[in-house]
Amino acid sequence: MKNILYRMLPICLFTIGLTGCEDETKYRPLPEAVPLTMSINEKAFVMGENLKVNINVDADADGNEMVANEDFDIYFTAKAGTEDVSGVFEPFSGIVTFPKGEKQIQVDFPVKKSGLTGSTAMEFVAFARGYKMANSSQAIKVSDYYRISMSLENNTENVVTEGGKFVLVAKIDKPSSVPLEITVTPKEGEEDLYENLPPTLTIPAGRTSVKSAAVTIKQDYEMTGDLQLVLNLQSNSPINPMTESILTITMTDLESIADPNLYDITKVYENPNIMFISYDDDWFTGQETVKITEGMAHPNAELGNQWKFDYAIEFHNNAISGDYLKLGNATDANRQPVLNINWTKYAQVTNEGELNICVGVEGTNYGTAAIHCCKSLAQMWAQNVTRIYPGMRIEVKVRLGGNRTGFVPMIEVKNPSTATTSKEAKQSICILKNVSGTAITQSVRGETISDVKSVVTAIPKVEDYNIYWMELVDENTIKLGINGSTTLEVSKDMLNSWPFTKASTGTSVGAKGLYLIMRWDLFGESNTISPDLPAGWDTELKSIDPTKYATEGPRMIIDWIRFYVNDNYKRESNELVNRDYKETIPGKYYPFY
Repeated sequence: MKNILYRMLPICLFTIGLTGCEDETKYRPLPEAVPLTMSINEKAFVMGENLKVNINVDADADGNEMVANEDFDIYFTAKAGTEDVSGVFEPFSGIVTFPKGEKQIQVDFPVKKSGLTGSTAMEFVAFARGYKMANSSQAIKVSDYYRISMSLENNTENVVTEGGKFVLVAKIDKPSSVPLEITVTPKEGEEDLYENLPPTLTIPAGRTSVKSAAVTIKQDYEMTGDLQLVLNLQSNSPINPMTESILTITMTDLESIADPNLYDITKVYENPNIMFISYDDDWFTGQETVKITEGMAHPNAELGNQWKFDYAIEFHNNAISGDYLKLGNATDANRQPVLNINWTKYAQVTNEGELNICVGVEGTNYGTAAIHCCKSLAQMWAQNVTRIYPGMRIEVKVRLGGNRTGFVPMIEVKNPSTATTSKEAKQSICILKNVSGTAITQSVRGETISDVKSVVTAIPKVEDYNIYWMELVDENTIKLGINGSTTLEVSKDMLNSWPFTKASTGTSVGAKGLYLIMRWDLFGESNTISPDLPAGWDTELKSIDPTKYATEGPRMIIDWIRFYVNDNYKRESNELVNRDYKETIPGKYYPFY
């Protein structure tokens, strides 16, 4: 009997298995998730206005309209950093159901009609479990009124050196139907410190901003120490008051500066705005130019005793000078996935003859450009305008702009063999690194990250043009400086290693030489954003129209790069650069500057 039962048991189990499979086929498949997009009606709101949020079902790959296949919930949050600020809306709809069969819904979020004070910048986020939603995070600002803000153009630190200039900028989030006038009054007793200070600034009707002409803080030729100057501000419109009623400017006392040459760009060139040219073109009409050729002495008399002109990248009209052909995409600067390199999107040679490298938002991450030149990898790239060997001086005229919180502009001279994803590069000479505020770090780093000599210099006018330079004087000495001042000198015996001889810059003729890289890095190590950043550190960046990253976001603007050599510079006849090909391959390379 037992044998019969044991023989029947597999048959029963098999029958039960078949029955189970049969039952499973009766379940319906889960509804297919459709792609969504969120859009909003404005970026800024005041009391009594409505944020209108549209959630749309996107068309399929063939362009066919689609609808929701089920009812599903959409969750909304409004946060400033980690703080919930949804209370500025009344009511706030935290959960909304998207109905089956619909292709769009609109949700209203009314801003409170009273009781708000000042402004709140926030991230407004929509989330639907199991669904992909484009533009699901939007940076917006909610205020009591559309207030007028006053700032200094390209000067987030509000620091101006005595004798220097600044430009006032008045802005409002939404244009008014009538002109808005702002009265500008110096603090009592400070009226005579300014030259060309306008008594009023007027934002025209339909506009969101206005700039003043350049205002000068007069030099008094006395050692007064740094001063906190105050401008009192008042709007003529009660419904458009000022964000702040005063603007404080820190005046750096010129007479108290230990080395005034540090801030004086004219100590390198009497007129640093003059462009070097090697050809004639209508684009130069009305511009300040000078023709300069290889071997000419540096225009500065003192520097000219040692340094002779080798080459320059002046960023003239890109169509004729081919400046982009002299540059390369520095992929070794990738910090994926957080910071992606896209040089066609985040770098441009402007109509003013400047290279603008900026930062923007890439979905949940960020994007920027990284540019190199003079990089030789056993090929004659168009970027090989010269070879960076001992006996070379490199000057870069640079200004920084925008709120750089979270991002670090850097200009370095590196060995091509040391591409790395770490924040600091070994075998490198850092000409400029701005971690925060007005502090500029310059350094020389040997074979290891810890083998380094560095200096940090406060430059109150980082958002004005300064000349940052490096001299690889010979096989044993490197100097770094800003404008007319030497900030750091490092000799071979000061480091444990010295990878800066000519032999150390490469093993083959084609690959010898260091290269120059201009890039943005992250505030933090490796491929992450530092947790030390303040809450909401990137809200301002996310609120910028992507078409305005180059004018309103973090940016590093290079006017020119100039190369000089001294008697220690040795380039052999077989160590070619692309200028050597200008006769044999007409038009292929651009020997112009």
